[in-house]
Amino acid sequence: MQFIMVSHGNLAEAMLGSAEMIVGKQERVKAFGLEPTEDVSTLRAKIQARLDEIGSTEEVICFTDLFSGSPFNTVVSLMGTYDIRHITGMNLPMLLEAFMMRSNPNNGREAICEKLIKEAPSTFIDVNKHLTSEW
Repeated sequence: MQFIMVSHGNLAEAMLGSAEMIVGKQERVKAFGLEPTEDVSTLRAKIQARLDEIGSTEEVICFTDLFSGSPFNTVVSLMGTYDIRHITGMNLPMLLEAFMMRSNPNNGREAICEKLIKEAPSTFIDVNKHLTSEW
């Protein structure tokens, strides 16, 4: 299974680097960022080239940083041509879970996506309330 991460600026690359600090080097993942001086069509061409490299032999999950942003819209524009599962609102806990789940060959793309969406709310914690509640 392949992962593609897409963000504004270098967020995707930085998140991948941070995740790899925690869970180790990851294979079959590529991070793309839309730079301020870059045209969206350039980003689209890079992602499309990666999808063409992968072909139809592996399942693909795309993670984007922000609903309705340019990276999001770029991935959406490719969804009609490629078999992509697309999750937006990526964060570090989500990526860590995805990497760990992917390491188990019994976890398919749909199972991973369902778990990530189900667990997403638990990645946001009001620390002040957490610290004042009973542990």
